[in-house]
Amino acid sequence: MSPPVSQRIRASVPARPSGPAPRKPRPWIARVLFALAVLGVGAVAVSLFVKLGVRGGPVLQWKRGEDTYELLSPKMLGLILLAPYFLYVTGKSLADLPWPQRVLSWVLRTAFVVLLAVGLGRVAKTAYSHKVCTVHVVDVSESVPDEALADAQAAIERAWNERGEGEVRVITFAVRPRVIAATDPADPKLPSPKIERHDAPGERVHGAGSNVQAALQLAYGLFPQGYLKRVVLYSDGVQTAGDALAEAGRAREFGVRLYTVPYKRPVPAEVAVRELRVPSKIKVGEAFELRAIIFSNRPAKVRARLYQGEALNGLDGIRDLDLKPGENDVAFKSVVRVPGSVTYALDVEPLGVLTAAPAASGSAATAGSAPPPAASAVASVAPAPGKPGPKPGLDRFVENNKYAVTVAVPGRPSVLYVEGDQGHGSYLTNALVAQEFEVDLRGPDGIPTSLKEIERYDFVVLSDVSADRVSYAQQDLLESYVKDLGGGFLMAGGQNSFGLGGWRHTKIEKILPVRMDAEKKKDQPSIALCLVIDRSGSMSGQKIEMAKEAAKATAEVLSPDDYIEVIAFDSQPQRLVRMQSARNRMRILSDISRLTPNGGTDIFPAMQMANDDLALVPAKRKHVILLSDGEAPIGGIKELVQDMVSEGMTASAVALGEDADKNLMKMVAETGGGRFYFVKDPNALPRIFTKETELVSKSSAIDEYFQPTLVSMADFIRGLDVEGSPYLHGYVATQLKPAPAQLVLTPGEHEEPLLARWRVGLGWTLAWTSDVKNLWAVEWLRWAQYPQFWGQLVREHMRQKKRQQLDMKVELIDGVVKASVDAIGGDDRFQNGYEGKVTIIGPAPKADKVVVPLQQVAPGRYEAKHVLDQFGSFVLTGDLTSSGATVAESFGHVSNPYPREYAAFEPDLPLMSRLAAATGGGMDASLAAIVDPAGEKISYHEDLWQKFVKLAIIVFVIDLAIRRVRLFDRKFRAAA
Repeated sequence: MSPPVSQRIRASVPARPSGPAPRKPRPWIARVLFALAVLGVGAVAVSLFVKLGVRGGPVLQWKRGEDTYELLSPKMLGLILLAPYFLYVTGKSLADLPWPQRVLSWVLRTAFVVLLAVGLGRVAKTAYSHKVCTVHVVDVSESVPDEALADAQAAIERAWNERGEGEVRVITFAVRPRVIAATDPADPKLPSPKIERHDAPGERVHGAGSNVQAALQLAYGLFPQGYLKRVVLYSDGVQTAGDALAEAGRAREFGVRLYTVPYKRPVPAEVAVRELRVPSKIKVGEAFELRAIIFSNRPAKVRARLYQGEALNGLDGIRDLDLKPGENDVAFKSVVRVPGSVTYALDVEPLGVLTAAPAASGSAATAGSAPPPAASAVASVAPAPGKPGPKPGLDRFVENNKYAVTVAVPGRPSVLYVEGDQGHGSYLTNALVAQEFEVDLRGPDGIPTSLKEIERYDFVVLSDVSADRVSYAQQDLLESYVKDLGGGFLMAGGQNSFGLGGWRHTKIEKILPVRMDAEKKKDQPSIALCLVIDRSGSMSGQKIEMAKEAAKATAEVLSPDDYIEVIAFDSQPQRLVRMQSARNRMRILSDISRLTPNGGTDIFPAMQMANDDLALVPAKRKHVILLSDGEAPIGGIKELVQDMVSEGMTASAVALGEDADKNLMKMVAETGGGRFYFVKDPNALPRIFTKETELVSKSSAIDEYFQPTLVSMADFIRGLDVEGSPYLHGYVATQLKPAPAQLVLTPGEHEEPLLARWRVGLGWTLAWTSDVKNLWAVEWLRWAQYPQFWGQLVREHMRQKKRQQLDMKVELIDGVVKASVDAIGGDDRFQNGYEGKVTIIGPAPKADKVVVPLQQVAPGRYEAKHVLDQFGSFVLTGDLTSSGATVAESFGHVSNPYPREYAAFEPDLPLMSRLAAATGGGMDASLAAIVDPAGEKISYHEDLWQKFVKLAIIVFVIDLAIRRVRLFDRKFRAAA
């Protein structure tokens, strides 16, 4: 039976506990306590800020042992005033978190503010250290023997292994310094840095200098903070740039103590030309003496070669000499035949084995090092392939075995006459000699190859010489001679001149006043030209490209009424350009561009195709030009060429390269009634093809009698009855270029040039389209005014004699050339306000040109300076201008024979001693003495604010994490 309802209700009501009821919490007490806490924290923060940030002064300092700490911006401590605010916010915003977690969050946030305030207040420390950092500065220039570098390496390895708490750095230097890092920083043992030469692959010039000053300056930046500064200099004391002694004074001011370790290894055998002395006054045709100062550091037998220009000195060219240790004064005899600038060069070659020099006293140049390692520890410097290098046991440096000097020889004006047929060069030579000129008659092989040689001449005549006899470098030389040196240049006609000589599209055509392309006469027969070009695999690269250029040049030479065909062959022939009129130039040039190399070489089918195609052409002259660079079957070729000749055809052959079958090609040319060419340089192909085309067409050669017609008067014509002169029998047709080219004479009633001229740069170029020999000018040679005509022409256009000539003083100081010109007029008054420039022309074969402003530095004094980065003999030409016109010229020379590094062979011990004494260091000190602080200490300043800011960031991140996680919840405690 269920209990009554009343009982059930009473049972559901919980029983009250016995005893007094518990007190309820009073909220106002907690609020009061919280407010008191906020006020207390605020009072503490304000008190600290007033004491430290306001009354503490501009900088707060305190000591801890020998260390001094500073707060450079104490007002930043005002950030701690945010602590009570953070406490207030924490109590209000984090009310749902347990109170221990809220207290922890407030502590972290306050710590963040305090750390940030100290960091922004720029806390710093000033301390003292006895640790030593040693920078080893090693001379690795060319004057240092390999054995000495091995000694320096041993000393550095010992210093590295015994560095302890100290630091070791390494610098090597030659022309420039270089920091050497440890070979493998990831290795905990950190092996010592390895020294090596500064040579670039195939080069030796990078080590041809010593700049101690630059190396010391680089060392300053390697010293870490808080270390005593030591520098150990391993060197022979030879410096080619900078001022090491002045830098030592600055090193002392920076607190750097310098120790020097001079290299003491025996000096290797060396022979060098120190000087070549030439008399200041030399007369043409009179013998004189040159004196050479040749240095040797031990007895030696050498062969000396003296060059005058590009050739051996005639009187005394080669001498075998026995040299004694020290300077040897050697005399040479010479004579100058042509006035002008003459360059002498002495080259010395060691012959005999030199005796070994005694070993130097003392140990190797190391700082307290162990016995030096074997010489093989440092690799020797081997010469680059094809370049001069050391001769073991005889001569270490060959760079200092040559010395060149240039001297000006006064005399009559000199003319270089280059005649294609020297046997007929006497006519013009005798005419010029009768007009008081010095004439140097040469064949095409005698064309100068350097500006030093050609500058001797005031005028150059190039007569009947084809373009393939003059290299590109020689053409550039002639252009520079005219434009930069103000020389005169004349091309005279003949069977190998102008267009007939293949001079189209050359550098010489650009500087002449005429173009080589002549207009074809109506009565001249048309020609059909077939180019048979080898396109086998061996023709790849430059060969095939030049063959295409040659074919294109041929197409441009032909007149519109002519015919052209191009057959390319390997094992089979192909008509690259079918026989067609040459007026279709654009299409022809496009077809030629498709020529590509492939396959073998078979000449007969290609020549047969050429024969078949030429037989169908209605041309008066039919010619084949065969080009090949290899061997081919010869069967049937001779008979085929004979058949072609019987049908009125001719053939010429061009053998390209040493692998070409020269006998076969020569047979084709001789049988075909043409010409044979053997070509080594593919670049010559365009000139040969155009020359051959001109010879076949004969459109440029005009064989007819005429008297010259005067078109425009020139000063050199005055007093000459040119129009009444004898007949000339022919000329080479050309076309006058636009103004400023001046047409002086024409052949009779024709409008083509016989004599034309124009100015190029500082000089003149002229074109005489008839010849100067007994072919076309046979009657002119008997003309009474023939010598006067050529004498007046050369005298007016030769190297400038009208402008004022000023002396130029040239000096070379530490690789810097200084040119000085004193402009003083005939009235002994200074000439001021001119603009000027100096052109410095470098040594052959490059003959690089540099233009430097010539600036006025004093009344009448003009100067220019330039750093020479090459070695050899230099030509300097100066120009002073007023309103754009040249008013004065000057010429000079300077010799920069070789780097100064190759001129010193003994260590400069006095300099090494003075460097050490200037900084309180020592010479040849032990390693222990170098790294011993000896009671010396160094104060250093260290900023600590970065550490406080980083720590503040870490605390801030922890605070953010704590606010996201409940650490002290009662639920977790109940579960536990």
